[in-house]
Amino acid sequence: MGPAAAPQRVPEALPQSEARQPLPESGSEARWLLLQRLRRHGADPRPWLERLEHGELDPEPDLLAALTVLVDRAGAERLLALARRQGPEPLQQALVRELPGVDGVVAATWLEPLLAACAVEPVWLAPLGRCRERRVAQRLRAAIAQALAEPAGVLQAAALQAPPLDLLDLLPLLGQQRQGQDAALLLRLALDPGPLALRRAALEGLALGLAAWPQAPLGLGLARLAQDLDPALAAKAVDLLARLPAGQPLLHRLAHRPLEASLRARLGRRLRFSPLVLLVHGRSGGRIPAELEALARDLAARRGAPVLLQALTAAAPDADAAFWAAARAAGALTLVPLLLLPGGHVRHDLPAIAGRWRGLAGAAAGVALRRLPFLGAWPAWQRQLAARCAADRQAGFDPLWLHHPLEGPLAARYLDHLARRLAAPGLATPYSAQAWELPLAGSSPVALLPMTLASNRLSETLQAAARAADPSPQLPGQPPVRLHPPLLQQAPVRQFLIDTLEVLP
Repeated sequence: MGPAAAPQRVPEALPQSEARQPLPESGSEARWLLLQRLRRHGADPRPWLERLEHGELDPEPDLLAALTVLVDRAGAERLLALARRQGPEPLQQALVRELPGVDGVVAATWLEPLLAACAVEPVWLAPLGRCRERRVAQRLRAAIAQALAEPAGVLQAAALQAPPLDLLDLLPLLGQQRQGQDAALLLRLALDPGPLALRRAALEGLALGLAAWPQAPLGLGLARLAQDLDPALAAKAVDLLARLPAGQPLLHRLAHRPLEASLRARLGRRLRFSPLVLLVHGRSGGRIPAELEALARDLAARRGAPVLLQALTAAAPDADAAFWAAARAAGALTLVPLLLLPGGHVRHDLPAIAGRWRGLAGAAAGVALRRLPFLGAWPAWQRQLAARCAADRQAGFDPLWLHHPLEGPLAARYLDHLARRLAAPGLATPYSAQAWELPLAGSSPVALLPMTLASNRLSETLQAAARAADPSPQLPGQPPVRLHPPLLQQAPVRQFLIDTLEVLP
């Protein structure tokens, strides 16, 4: 089945005398107004074609540009025939300028004549490439294969007195065709060592067809290009990654790589951060300690995205319009359980809370839920605690970390693991325990590390006992004691959390 015939235009007859008058001087306002009037009224182009064919008018690009949108297929063939006699450049310039932005009628009018012309005169590939069609893509592939085989990478147009086409012209045109099969070639040429101009042209082709390419290999290839030594290539790759639906995770990974300063600044402008929901224990009545509120404020300021605090002891907060707008922009929201032990909250409450947020995210178009493991399971967090215990040992104290009593085999395995990781024992300590009730046998100084992010009843009780034992927090019959404040009140631990949570996608 052959191609559909181009729709026919019905020209409007302007005064015949206007088509016979001399054209105003090039660059003049009168000439611009006349040509705009021709286009706007869809004037009959035949008198103008006759004058061109008889040599009464010069084939200048602005006049030809006006005629390209007025002619039918026969008129297009007449203009091409005129170009073969007088030189292709003015018509080529006019078509290159007009075809990308015209309607389907004009593109259909020129498609068949340009395909026929390209069969013998490759120079017409430049305007033909502006028409998006399967046969055009095939012609461009063949021309690119030929140019790649040539030592100079050019496609000669020997029959015409016109510049040859080279890969720098052809690769963007191929990308503009948006045929998914062409992504592999463009990506390979952009990545492979070679002339920078050629690599940039291939990347431009990728940019022009960005939405049509297979996204997974495209994203990985662009992430590689974003680390290229050529700053222009790297900057363009970062910009394209920011336009991909799944590009944000790749951009966030790049943030951890060594990058040149200007590229890092560019990357920072392209990153979009998901809103965070920080799940915390809270205190009775749903009260959230000041340390956690300050953490949320600082994170929101650094990330430029909302941060919600959800306390286990209170009803879930309602996310406002700004929260969901940020979630849609980032394509996700992130649930971060700031819980330190695998107790009942982690095993039972957390899955239910995650399910609620997953349902809310599903109701918001294009938003996914990212759920992180509970904080106590993070290897980097455990390294922070191990560093705290090591510093105590170096200062002459035996570290002892205090945790809420837990039950079950999973909790027992975790506590054993953490004791090995910290090279320090743990002590199950109820919130109601008093300082003098702690079994601190022996005479070696002890450093107590309450395993709590923010102030709770246990930390406050211990601090009150320490203040009462002035000038030294040592109780009768017990060894010297160093009492650490809750973890978020310790600058290195707080900074670790800020730095880690700040760069989450």
